[in-house]
Amino acid sequence: MLRVVPGAIVSAVVFAAATISLTGKASSVPAEQLFAAGDFQAAAAAYETTLRTAPGDRNAMLGLATIRVYENDLNAAEPLLDSVIYSDRQNMRASQLLAEVQRRRAEAARRTTLAGSETAVPFLTADPLPVVRVEANGRPANFIIDTGADVVLEPSFAQAIGVKTAPSGNGIFAGGLRAPTEKGMLASLSLGGATARDVPVHVLPTHAAELFRKLPIDGIVGTTYFERYLVTIDYLSDRLVMRPRSPDVSAAFQAKARSDGAAIVPFYWVGDHFVIARAQVNDASGLFMFDSGLAGGGLMPSKQLLVAAGISLHETAAHTGYGGGGAVTAIPFVAQRVAVGSAVQHGVRGLYTPEGSPFGIFPFALLGAISNDFLHHYAYTVDFDAMKIVLE
Repeated sequence: MLRVVPGAIVSAVVFAAATISLTGKASSVPAEQLFAAGDFQAAAAAYETTLRTAPGDRNAMLGLATIRVYENDLNAAEPLLDSVIYSDRQNMRASQLLAEVQRRRAEAARRTTLAGSETAVPFLTADPLPVVRVEANGRPANFIIDTGADVVLEPSFAQAIGVKTAPSGNGIFAGGLRAPTEKGMLASLSLGGATARDVPVHVLPTHAAELFRKLPIDGIVGTTYFERYLVTIDYLSDRLVMRPRSPDVSAAFQAKARSDGAAIVPFYWVGDHFVIARAQVNDASGLFMFDSGLAGGGLMPSKQLLVAAGISLHETAAHTGYGGGGAVTAIPFVAQRVAVGSAVQHGVRGLYTPEGSPFGIFPFALLGAISNDFLHHYAYTVDFDAMKIVLE
C-alpha cells in the first residue's frame, strides 16, 4: 500500500530489495550471494547442489525452502522447513516461513463462494486510485483496490461493524517510518457475487481523506482477499473481475492470455501479500514489488535504482505528505521507460522518498515498486495458481 499525492503519503506494512542473470544453473557464486541478489533460480540450483553432497546442510535446506515458499510450492517447502526446525527449534526464519505455509493452506480451506463463473464490480472511481463498493460484515462500504496491501479497515469503520482488534506490532510506512497497527477478523467480505468468510484484517488509519475529498473510504481490499480468487483489475473497463481460483480456471485463463498476446511474467509471493517480479526501468533490471496503491505515480524507486537507472529527480517540485508513520518528503521524476516483459510504457511518473523506503527490509535486493500509473494501461491479473502476472 503506497499512496502518494501532494499532502498525503501512505504505505502499508512491507517486507522486502540488481540481480545476477537468471540461469537456473549451478554457479560458482555462493548460493547466499545469489539469493541476496534476487537470482532465485540460480540460488535454488546452488542449494540443491549442496544438498546432494551434504543432505543435512541446514543453511541450504532453509535457503531452498525460502525460495519454494516464494514460488508457492508448499509441498516442497514444508518438509525442508520441518527438517530445519527439528534440528534447530529456535530458528525464527524457519518458523516464520512455516507459519506462512500454514496460513496459505488455512486461507485456501476457508469458505469462499462465487455466484456464477465470474463476477464484475464497477469502479466507483479510478482517480486517483480504483475504489469499489463492498459489503464488510454485511455493511456497505467503499474500499480502495491495492495489490500492495492486505485487507485494511479504518479504525472507525472497524468499530462500527464490531471487529474486535488486538495489537499486531509496528508497520513500516512511506519513508521507512514505523507506526503501530491492530489486527482483527471480518466474518465476511463480499464484492459483487464473490464472498470470502473469515477474512483477516489490519486496522489502521489509511489517510484516504487526503486522496478522496468527496468519497468516504472505509478500507482497502488487497492480496489477502484476492488470493482466494483469480482476480483481474481491469483498468481499461473500470471494473474488478473475480473468477474461481482453481488450476483448471487458471490454465484456461493463461491459454487465452497467451493467444491474445498479453504480457505474462512469473512472480514470487513473499509473505502474505507481496507480489515480486522482474522488471526494467531505463537500463536497470531486477526485482520489483507490484503495488497498485501509489497514487500519483507508476514507480517508487529505491536509492539503488536512482543510480542504476540514471533517474533525475525534480527536486524543486518536492512536496510534503503524511503517511501512517508521519510526515515524509516526496520528490517527483519521470522514468524514460518501464518494461514488464513485453508490456512497455514510456514517460512513467514516479515519486522518491529521500528519508528512506520500505524496500530494505527484505532479505534480497528489491529495486522499487511498480504501481498505478504503469498498471492502469492494462487489465492486470495476479494468478496464484500459475504464479504469473498477466498484463493485457
